[in-house]
Amino acid sequence: MRTLLLAVLLAVTPTAMAMACSKPSDAAALEREMVAWVNQEREARGLARLAPSPQLAAAAQQHACDMATRDFFSHKRAGGPSMADRAKAHGYRFGKMVENLASAQEESVRTAAGLWRNSPPHWANILMPDLRDIGISVTRGGGKVYWVMKAGRAR
Repeated sequence: MRTLLLAVLLAVTPTAMAMACSKPSDAAALEREMVAWVNQEREARGLARLAPSPQLAAAAQQHACDMATRDFFSHKRAGGPSMADRAKAHGYRFGKMVENLASAQEESVRTAAGLWRNSPPHWANILMPDLRDIGISVTRGGGKVYWVMKAGRAR
């Protein structure tokens, strides 16, 4: 019993609470703006627009909050769920899946989009022709802003 009480007390220390994630007050507008930017870039190259997916957005939010809370920046944390596992857990049955991450000090679509545009693998994900759906999350935590884009094609 004493060990359990100690574990609970350690879990709610001020440091742990400070590392919590939160959505910016204008997160929904920022996320819509990012989807619009992705679709503008795709359409300019003759590619189909991506449809917003609540399942992919929820999976993106889960990962953004995980990174913000645990202070890491990667597609997978040690022992954590994979990109595919996160999508499946939110009900997205995919045939193809990609994920872009960005971290910055500001909640700027322009900054995150610039990071993805200037990274060949991230840019290739945005322009992958056979994708159909997209989910975006922008989340704050630990003094950083985390952007996650998940895009896929459902089965």
